[in-house]
Amino acid sequence: MTIAKRAYRHLQNHPYCLLFMLIFYLVYFILAFVVALLAKQFSDSSVQLSKIIASLDSQHTSLYEPFKVLESITTHYTMEYQYLLLLIVFAGTLSMVVIQLFLSRFRKKEYQTYLLMGERVYKLTTQLIVEQLLLINTIILVLLFIYSLFTTPVMTKISHLESEILQQELKPSASLVHLQRDSPLSSSEDGDLTRFNINTFLMGESIHNTFTQNNTLQAFFLMGIINFYSFIVIGIPNYLLLSLKKNTLS
Repeated sequence: MTIAKRAYRHLQNHPYCLLFMLIFYLVYFILAFVVALLAKQFSDSSVQLSKIIASLDSQHTSLYEPFKVLESITTHYTMEYQYLLLLIVFAGTLSMVVIQLFLSRFRKKEYQTYLLMGERVYKLTTQLIVEQLLLINTIILVLLFIYSLFTTPVMTKISHLESEILQQELKPSASLVHLQRDSPLSSSEDGDLTRFNINTFLMGESIHNTFTQNNTLQAFFLMGIINFYSFIVIGIPNYLLLSLKKNTLS
């Protein structure tokens, strides 16, 4: 029996384990995906604001002050969400390792049987990796498919959430909004100047997240990274554990 068939057969014969791992991966990747979108949204806003400030500064106008405040806020939240994403990835990685070690206790006899039959450690490790990658890729494909169907409402929600955060942060500096509202730039009919309106950010109208572009290429790139990451996280601890078991049996 091939490694892929053995992996599929194990998942088929252990539905409760299958369901538990699917729920874990679903929660883990949804949290990571949402936080990554928020971090990307604030990062794109920060870049856009920097360009606006540079453009206004080149015109020797003092009307860029509101945008400087927004830029500092978006930069701050970009870093916060990036740190939160790293924390989620760290917690998820640690959870994956702990779960693998926990499941190995229930499969102790299975491991011993294969090792006593002369099965090589790397082949058994490959089976364990394939089992988890089948589940992980199933979840990722489902999430990407759902995201492709609801890209616009998801990004609209992300943009509105960003605008709510900006409005809350600007409450102590509400005078900046009035300054921008009364400025000639905000009422200009020149299409090139409409992007200088601070209300675009505060009203959640700036849906400029580049994560919605080139979806196919980004999806393959994302899946490649996740598969490589999962291969390392699942493969290394299992290989070390099986090597110790084989040394014990020999």
